[in-house]
Amino acid sequence: MNQSVSYTFLLNIIITFILLTFMVLMATLSYTKAYRVSSKIADAIEACEGYNKCSIPEINRVMNNYGYQRISGSCPKKDGVAGTSYGGYCIYVFNNDGDNKHYSYGVMTYMYIDMPIISNLVKIPVYARTDRIYDFS
Repeated sequence: MNQSVSYTFLLNIIITFILLTFMVLMATLSYTKAYRVSSKIADAIEACEGYNKCSIPEINRVMNNYGYQRISGSCPKKDGVAGTSYGGYCIYVFNNDGDNKHYSYGVMTYMYIDMPIISNLVKIPVYARTDRIYDFS
């Protein structure tokens, strides 16, 4: 009888360890996807020197290729600037970034963790900022 109790306890420890490992792996993959999408959006904005008709198709392509969830919501303020929501990501425009000749953009995407048992969606923000862009006008 003593051996069956210890085997059950050991089996519970193994199952708990496996569940924790899969939870950490799921969180890591979700964070990687959100960070990669945020970084690619910032790269597209830098390449087109702003959020404009040049960068929007590239951003849509990136979001479709990575399978990023587009859950709309409000954008929190970042460094005193209100963001604009574009269906799954937020864009922040920082005018006068250090002087009157430069500006930059901030991009916030979200890491989504959906827990079916609790039926609650957890959103964790992931933020990226572009390099300073020279204003030629």
